[in-house]
Formats: sequence, structure tokens, C-alpha cells
Amino acid sequence: MTRAQLDTLLNVRVPLDGAERAVRLRVPPAADLLTLILEPKVRTPERMSVLVPSELKRLMESVDGQPGTIELARAFARDMVATVELLTARKCLLEVLSEEGAVYAMCPHCRAWEAELSVVALTVALQAGPWPIIENGAVLGVPALADPLPRGTRPATPPTAARIRFVPPSHALDLPAEIAGGVLGDADAEKGRLVREAWSRWAPPNDDRAPGRTQWRHDVPGFRAMLRLAVALTSVEGASESISPALVERMPVVDFYFLDTLHYVTHNVDVGPQTRAAITCEKCGARFLPVL
Repeated sequence: MTRAQLDTLLNVRVPLDGAERAVRLRVPPAADLLTLILEPKVRTPERMSVLVPSELKRLMESVDGQPGTIELARAFARDMVATVELLTARKCLLEVLSEEGAVYAMCPHCRAWEAELSVVALTVALQAGPWPIIENGAVLGVPALADPLPRGTRPATPPTAARIRFVPPSHALDLPAEIAGGVLGDADAEKGRLVREAWSRWAPPNDDRAPGRTQWRHDVPGFRAMLRLAVALTSVEGASESISPALVERMPVVDFYFLDTLHYVTHNVDVGPQTRAAITCEKCGARFLPVL
């Protein structure tokens, strides 16, 4: 993606009070948006009336060259046309940018070659759509990683990849980010033991939450997803600290959504015996599946 294409996604013109306002969007840290996600059963009109302005505020970098404020966000939220324009721009921004990362599947036979893919290529090859970021056209959906999903079926042959490595969208887009790449494992490895230990280590029940961590709770689907991603990341490049929910919270939200779909596609999508997703290794000539 070129800088001009990125700028097109970030800059939108939105009508408000009879005038067209120039809104500059931003790619916020994952925690800024994910902690606003509600389970479908609790998305009441009252709660959404509070959450929509909060989300708009976190998405707007500036309006007419001035910093976006909660007052402006509330004004946009009161105007149906403006709300639709901004939420449509947000949907496009998140969905397009989260596809910009790269995926590398290692040959399990020789372990000397990796197939370079994109999430889009994987979903097309596996005939499975990406996990939806937005539900019902407007609402931030619950991420795939928020809860354990059934393990995808695999044929007896060819074997699955030895490893799935990634480079996140922020790297391709030149966005500030701590994580430059890494290896994605299984959030539900060892029958969920690692996730249970992660809750005990990072967010034990009934524990007093440190400032800034009041959302580190099991009833917050966005935090559940961030904690489970911290478990799934077996290694990362570029970060100066160990893998934790705090590190995941700070990653650009498009990197989170890229990894959320990548985990879903490589772990939970069924692969049948007649699949066309198999890859031929350019080193040893053997075939394998770019999933785990």
C-alpha cells in the first residue's frame, strides 16, 4: 500500500451542522478499541449511546486540523449521517489495513523453506472468510480469540506447516509499533493450561487491578482476546520486554486484527481431503498445508 492510499483511508470529509468537516483518523492501540467491545447480549441502546462517542473519540486524530475532542465525538454521534460516514470509514480502515501483513509457513519436511502468503490468500485458498471485525455493519464484533473455538479438521496428508511466522501490517505500513514480527502458536495449546496459567499470572480473579488495568477482567471480551493472543505468541521480534497482555494492548489495533484472523484461519478453519490449499516446497519438492 502506498502512502497516498493510506492517507486516503485516514482522511475523510464528514458533514456536520450544515458544514463539511475534515476528519483525520488514526490507528489506535489495540486496547483503545478492544476494551469497548461488548458481548451481543449486553449491547443495549443505553450502553451503545455511551460507547459510540467514546469509540469515535479514540479514532479521531483531528477535526479541521484541531485535536479531536469528546465534545466533537458526541456531536458526530448525535448526527445519524455523520455517524454512518465515520463508522463506514472506520470499517474500511480496519478491514483494509489488517490485511497488509505477511505470513510465512515453514515446510515441515526440510524446514529450510517458507512459503510467503497473505491472510487474504489463505482465506481464499481455504474457502473461509476472515473473522468479521465489524458486526451488523456498524458494531465492533467479538474477536475470534476471545473464546476457544473448535479445532479445525485436517486431512491425513499432506502434513501441516512446521511453523507460522508473521510480519504485522504496521511494518508494511510504516506505523509505530514495538513488534516487528514473530511466531504465532496455538492459544489453546496443552488443553488450555497455558491460558489458565495466564489468567492466574496476569489477571487473577478478585485481585486489585493496577491503574490502567481495570479492564483486565474475564467479562471484557476484548481483554480475553488480548490475553489469549499473548499466550499464542511464542516469540516476537523488536519488543524490549517479554510477551504479555500489556505488550498486546499497545500494538496497533490493525496488527491485533491481522493476528486474530491469522490464528482463526490457521487453527480453526476445517481443511478437507480435497483442499487446493496445499503448497509445494521450493527446496525439497514436498507438499504441505499452510495451517497448524
